[in-house]
Amino acid sequence: MSSDIAIIDGHNDTLTRIFVDQGGGIGAFLHGNGKGDLDLPRARRGNLAAGFFALFIRTQHPHPNSEPKREADGGWTSQPPSIDYEWATQETARLLDCLDELLQNATDDLRLCRTINDLHCSVTDDRLGIILHIEGCEMISPDLRELQGLYARGLRSLGPVWSRPNAFGTGIRFGWPSSNDVGPGLSPAGKNLIRKCNEMGILVDLSHLNYRGFVDVAQISTAPLVATHCGCHALCASARNLTDGQLRLIAESGGVVGCNFFTGDLRGDGRFDADMPLTRLAEHIEHLVEVMGDQHVALGSDFDGADMCEEMADAACLPALITLLRSRGWDEAALIRVCHGNWLRVIEQTWESNF
Repeated sequence: MSSDIAIIDGHNDTLTRIFVDQGGGIGAFLHGNGKGDLDLPRARRGNLAAGFFALFIRTQHPHPNSEPKREADGGWTSQPPSIDYEWATQETARLLDCLDELLQNATDDLRLCRTINDLHCSVTDDRLGIILHIEGCEMISPDLRELQGLYARGLRSLGPVWSRPNAFGTGIRFGWPSSNDVGPGLSPAGKNLIRKCNEMGILVDLSHLNYRGFVDVAQISTAPLVATHCGCHALCASARNLTDGQLRLIAESGGVVGCNFFTGDLRGDGRFDADMPLTRLAEHIEHLVEVMGDQHVALGSDFDGADMCEEMADAACLPALITLLRSRGWDEAALIRVCHGNWLRVIEQTWESNF
């Protein structure tokens, strides 16, 4: 059987790597320079048809507490500080301009997916689809005045928070072992943000939201619930992972979870070590299926934003996961649903429906 099933991936931080972290910019992405996890050549080798490309705003003046820290015993716990609105707005504008330039330099190779038809096209042709996502809404004011302009630039997905607090809610502090029930729910502005996203057809990502914020979204949103890149708390007690109860709520809404590839959220011991076997990722995917059903499970790598295992070193390795799942008894219909069918269904329901 062929293993070249087209894949839609729920999350990457590649734009941050190439345009913020001295990752080589446009040329490095289009032609590859051997750095990071994802570029156009490796996307093609991995049958990656489209992905959620995040705009993530780093702290303007990095300091020792800006990023999560691992403890000596393998546990890890910290909460990065909040960032300034003016800096977030300035950096977002710069990154959007960089993305526009990237798209202009690769009109035959890349596609900004604004509609479900754009996404379907990327599943069937050779143009890599970019779903523009914002991870943490520090560049959006509580009155949401920036949202319409961001939508016009191509924004179709957002996570209200990253792992730090902002005007809309509380991000999950990094922690292992830890519950995600830490901190208050959405602010009034956060609740309005969810309603406005429903109205505009913008997907809301629950991935970095704490438990009470998660419950608020579940009660407010009329769209399917989505977590683009999370693992299973039952298998690894990371604060970033979802409990079986949360998974069931997502399934009941008709939503989807993209399984994260981050070793720290998969291994079960809090370590980021790359020697984790690929079978551990398969176990998380299969636990999602057991709890939710395969119509609610997808992939959400976190390429260029997290540590991968040796067998999933970069996007070119994606077919190895499909081959592994097939060897574990998966049929082709289920593989297609998890690789891209479930994303297509939920994105169409979210983008094209008037909630």
